[in-house]
This record gives sequence, C-alpha cells and structure tokens, in this order.
Amino acid sequence: MSPSRAAASINEGSIPEFLAALATPEDPHGAVAAAAVAAAMGASLLQMVAALPQTVRQGEDDETALMRAVAVLARIQEELLETVETDTAVKVFTARNMPQVTKAERLERDAAIQFALRAATDVPLEVMRLCGRALQYAESLAGHSSRRASTDVTLGVALLEAAFNAARSDLDAKLPSLTDAVHVASLAAEVARLGHAAGAAAEAARSLFSVPPT
Repeated sequence: MSPSRAAASINEGSIPEFLAALATPEDPHGAVAAAAVAAAMGASLLQMVAALPQTVRQGEDDETALMRAVAVLARIQEELLETVETDTAVKVFTARNMPQVTKAERLERDAAIQFALRAATDVPLEVMRLCGRALQYAESLAGHSSRRASTDVTLGVALLEAAFNAARSDLDAKLPSLTDAVHVASLAAEVARLGHAAGAAAEAARSLFSVPPT
C-alpha cells in the first residue's frame, strides 16, 4: 500500500485499512502518519473532556474558555489528519529520479531534491506544532477536570507527547540531507522552542493530576 492508500483509509474511516497501510514494508514513511493519527486521538480525548458536564466551570468565563477549547481541539484534530494526506515521499522519489547526464540536469535535479526535502520537513514540523497547541489546552483542562476524567486527560497527554517525539525524530533524521545551513539552523531553533514548550505543558498537566481534583 502507498502513503495515499493510508490517507484514503483515514478519509474513509477505516482503522483496519490504515493499520494495514502502516504495516506494509512498501511504505517506510508511515511514522509521521501514525504520529498524526495518535495525536488526533489525543486531541479528541481532550475535546471530550472539555465538553463533559462534570468538567469544572466557575463562571461564564470558564464556560466560554471550555467551548473555545472544544472548537480549537476539533480543528487541531482535523489538521492533524490532513497531514496524513500530504504525500511528500513521492515528490522526493520523483526528484531523485530526474535525469542527471549533463551538468545542467544535475543542478536541476539537486535543486528539485532540496525543494522536495524541505517540503518533507514541513509535515513533521506541522505535526509538532499541532501537538504543542493541543498540549497547551491539556494543561488548562487538567486544572478543570474531574477525578473521573483524569485517565482521559493523562492518555491524551501521553498520545500527544509520543506523537510530538516521533515527529521530532523524523524531522531530525531529515535535517542532515538539507544543504541550506541557514534554513537548517532556523528549523533546529524552532524544534528546540517547540520541544521546550510542549514538554513544559505536558509536565504541568501531569503535575495537576498527581493529586486529582475532586
């Protein structure tokens, strides 16, 4: 199965098809797709907790904030699933198979490869950004959630963290292939910033559940 088959299975709502697509050795680029789906599941759990009537509301401001959290987390979930449809592997493969007989062809091929590789880094980076946004809401929700919802928030955080780390590993593996030193430095700085923020939000959410609220 190709990456597009995996994306199609998600669009059609077929979990077994998606799992089968991930399991095939024909697609070595399934880690980011799996990370995106895992993160979408985490965002869905947080969305559910925000909508629970048991989630603590201490006034209209809290109610408004929780309604906004539901809407934003739903959008994050959608955007995570959209990343599964982005087939950058084909672009890289196509660029690498361009003719390279003449110097001009080699230069054109190298430029195309770099363009495709830069596009390929955009996907894991976007997954990381979306995971980070969702984890910010996890920190907020952990302070409002009932004891009964602690497992849902904890699992949501764990899924988002695992997805973030998987996307980061994928991006780190791609960086050495890029030749633009300025762009690589910019990516590395953003990865570090996102990693710090996501880690802090996840740890804050976990600490709020070390003694679950009543």
